[in-house]
Amino acid sequence: MQRIHRIAIARIFSDLIKADRIIDTGEMDCWQRVCDRYSIDSQVQIEARSMSLGEAISTIASADETGLGSDLLGDCRSMTVSDGFCAHSEALLMIALKLCLNENATENAEVISIPKADFNIDTATAIYIENSCDEEINEAIRTNHRVIFKEMQLAGLHFIYLPYIIDHYRRTERELFCRILSFLSPSMTPQRIDETYEKLMDMTTAVFCKDILCNRCGISALRSTYPSLLIKISNNFVDEAPYSNYLRIEVAEDIVQTVQALVDAFTDMLSSDVYVVNSSEEKDNQFHYHGFYKQLLDIFLVRRNVRSHILLNPYTGEIRFPDIDTTLTGVHRRERALYTLLLCRGDEGLNFNMPKGKGTRARYEQRLDRIQKQYAEIYGLFGGNPQLTPDLRVPEIRRPIFACLKRELKKLTSLYNPEDYNVTCGPDKIYRVAIERELVKAVDFASSEPVPLTESEIFRRAN
Repeated sequence: MQRIHRIAIARIFSDLIKADRIIDTGEMDCWQRVCDRYSIDSQVQIEARSMSLGEAISTIASADETGLGSDLLGDCRSMTVSDGFCAHSEALLMIALKLCLNENATENAEVISIPKADFNIDTATAIYIENSCDEEINEAIRTNHRVIFKEMQLAGLHFIYLPYIIDHYRRTERELFCRILSFLSPSMTPQRIDETYEKLMDMTTAVFCKDILCNRCGISALRSTYPSLLIKISNNFVDEAPYSNYLRIEVAEDIVQTVQALVDAFTDMLSSDVYVVNSSEEKDNQFHYHGFYKQLLDIFLVRRNVRSHILLNPYTGEIRFPDIDTTLTGVHRRERALYTLLLCRGDEGLNFNMPKGKGTRARYEQRLDRIQKQYAEIYGLFGGNPQLTPDLRVPEIRRPIFACLKRELKKLTSLYNPEDYNVTCGPDKIYRVAIERELVKAVDFASSEPVPLTESEIFRRAN
């Protein structure tokens, strides 16, 4: 057996032992037998702390060693009943192990482990997700929603179908819902409240999966997911960082049969038929603000990890990031003009490097003169005197401008991949801003609405 497999086994059993938050003699005796059988020493245990549960399960599932998954499943079952009782939390882990490690399992399943801060909902919550709309499966869920919800509820699982939540929001008077949004986030402007309301009302399962889970929360494993149930099974630590673990089970038009088989297998593991059932439901003019419901609203109200547009308005002297309701502050006209020039230059960037070789001095000076001319044009658009534009050709002048701009852009931590919005200088020593040009718009006198950067007066002046 490879060392990586022993580390994975140690991680799995560590989570099983801690699942019910009680460690007893029976579990310690069983743990000693597991260590002896799989040659798990203290160093392996230490290394297991750095492996996520999802990585551990996928390592065992993909092992070439014949029968390793089946043998491990048997030992896991022995561990869960070593104290004479299989708790709800232990059964959640066991059903994940059974679906992922059993070679005869009919469902495609995997365990995904993500940092807890990115996306964190209540354990035993099951959400339907899809990367693109599957009409047949959605129709099956709508037709059998009560059956699916009640089947899961009786097993202590809470089923979430996002379209029903959004439908509930749509049935509420807009004024009341906007008042609730304003109460939850009093710093939001009326315009942002309206924008948030519209985006919530347009939310679909596919958009939620791609835009929220993948882009904003960084769960890249779901970027190309098939229609699935995503079930929160546990929390744990990887090294010292808190993680959440989710079981993803692919579903089809026969989702009711999949759910019933899942619930039957799950309840068969439980040692008691008494457990907490979540019976709360949203009613007219009543909104949950806990678990998934709170997470959904907070994602829109607390603007973190957003891929924002950039709006350049030289006539008011502002550079805005409208999707996070933020204006670039702490900078002067010289920094705003420089940032705008970098956005106009795109991949070409600003090159202040002295070329090597003879006869290149003239070309170098021509390049710097062109950059300075473009900078002066934009500086003038931002209300400055083109004749008094700071001279970027002088290193002692441009360095503080770049430093100030980078320092203030670094404060925009609510952006998704904020480094894309900042000024970078790669190995070629060329200054660039990596944001896609399609995300940049500008205000023109000739237009009542912002126009794409490449169609704006700013871009024409810079070229």
